[in-house]
Amino acid sequence: MRWKTGAGIVVLMLLWGLSGPHFTVSLDKSTYSPGEEPELRVRNVGLTPIYFGQGYLLYRWENRSWVEMKTPFFFIARLYDLSPFHSWKQSVTLKYLPENESPGEPRPYPHLPPGRYRLVKRICGWPLGCRNASVEFKVRE
Repeated sequence: MRWKTGAGIVVLMLLWGLSGPHFTVSLDKSTYSPGEEPELRVRNVGLTPIYFGQGYLLYRWENRSWVEMKTPFFFIARLYDLSPFHSWKQSVTLKYLPENESPGEPRPYPHLPPGRYRLVKRICGWPLGCRNASVEFKVRE
């Protein structure tokens, strides 16, 4: 009976690994004040490594749909490799780029106005390739 249990666990682990990548994306809180910097955490809960960059997309809930917001930041093309059962943290600045303005100009950027937002991060891993992971949050007055 013991070998059947062990074989069953091995089969489950193989199926879990082959259906990956497995990860979670979370923020330290669900609501922020203007000027706060959320901490984004990516956790690899799978059996294979995952890969992702530092960049993210930011969306605002407007008129019953998600609208992409421009951010004033450039992200260095650096790829992070996260081993199984490890986590990674990133500070997120809640600022946006007003319309018809260019990023990179040295000036203070406005804080996100109150509302509902979504951060989207692209995460890749074997065997299913890349997926978009998202987490929602609110900005209060």
